[in-house]
Amino acid sequence: MSEDNVNETAGAAAGGAQERESTSNFEGGGERPPQTEEQIKLAADAEEFLHDVIDPELGINVVDLGLVYDLWIEEREGKTLAILNMTLTSPACPLTDVIEAQAHEAIVNNTSVDDIELNWVWMPPWGPHMITEEGREQLRALGFAV
Repeated sequence: MSEDNVNETAGAAAGGAQERESTSNFEGGGERPPQTEEQIKLAADAEEFLHDVIDPELGINVVDLGLVYDLWIEEREGKTLAILNMTLTSPACPLTDVIEAQAHEAIVNNTSVDDIELNWVWMPPWGPHMITEEGREQLRALGFAV
């Protein structure tokens, strides 16, 4: 793990039985390497399972909120990693560990990915224009005007 990574236990924060060292990186995301067809399919599967990751404050999944900027697959040291570039509705959000734990559980428990590396990115800044139509419908159902 690089020095840029934050050391914290995300599993316990999400109520998980196992603790794992966080791989969150607050220095921004990396660049997507060329992907094989298998990696593209696995990334699409992983993104589908991210619909189960709910923003704790808004109650809407992170995909429909437009918080997932990029997702790709890498092989490192014999392990398959899902690399996620994500943002938050606010850089001051105190719930990064909860979202990371949910993302880890959603992807690792449902795909052949061994682990995730989550890069928190702030550019471009998130805005309501990034919410999908499905996300807008969910927010309207909760009483938000979007």
